[in-house]
Amino acid sequence: MKLGCCVSMLASTATKIGDENIPDFKECGYDYIELPLAQVMDLSPEDFTKMYQQIEGIAVEVCNNFFPPSVRLTGEEHNLEKTLEYVKRATQRAATMGVEVIVLGSGGAKNIPEGFPYARAKEQFTALLYKLQDIVAPLGITVVLEPLNSLESNFVLTAAEGLEIVKEVNCDNIKLLVDYYHMRMENESLEVLAKAGKDIRHLHIAAKDGRVFPHENDGEDYKPFFDSLKAIGYDARISVEGFSKNVREDAKNAAKLLRGVMP
Repeated sequence: MKLGCCVSMLASTATKIGDENIPDFKECGYDYIELPLAQVMDLSPEDFTKMYQQIEGIAVEVCNNFFPPSVRLTGEEHNLEKTLEYVKRATQRAATMGVEVIVLGSGGAKNIPEGFPYARAKEQFTALLYKLQDIVAPLGITVVLEPLNSLESNFVLTAAEGLEIVKEVNCDNIKLLVDYYHMRMENESLEVLAKAGKDIRHLHIAAKDGRVFPHENDGEDYKPFFDSLKAIGYDARISVEGFSKNVREDAKNAAKLLRGVMP
């Protein structure tokens, strides 16, 4: 299993990308980094080229933050045609970086507006997923649906709900992300991992208390989570997605802990 990090949660510059922290993860032996696609899309072509050329010695295999809040995925303001225009531009930029997985959490974009019917929102969302399949498949990219938690979103709050949608669309390049932190926030049973099986294509992890990098004595028991993943044969990627006040130190500690329990 490969170990990476979502660097946007560590960002300290105006771009909010977090690429200034990349040397820390190269130094600590991480296999890849995960960049925020919506923020990468805010860069001009020139600034994008400059940013990407400065990334050396570590792969950009995953992007998260697929959609900015301004690209509405549900509700009366949703415009499928305009959304797909954004998708085509964003996935091309991701493909340029060699990205293989794009995470679709994007609570601000997909949250259901107050008073808008859930059934209609789900219909809009699944229709988009079918269109995404056609765009990302030729690029060799898989989109993984990320369930969030009820403090951040009101739509797709559990791995079980995400799995239901993935099963419904039944597309080769539309799969599921499981996030340890969100599962803990929603008190979701690990039994869903066995049900999801091969539909799980990516993972995020952070300690529940403070959403920080995993570390010794953080109140978590990660072994059952990884034992469940081993049982279904999962061996792809896991990204730390947490906050840190000391990136290099926390990166080292998290890598040591996680590599001790990863399959």
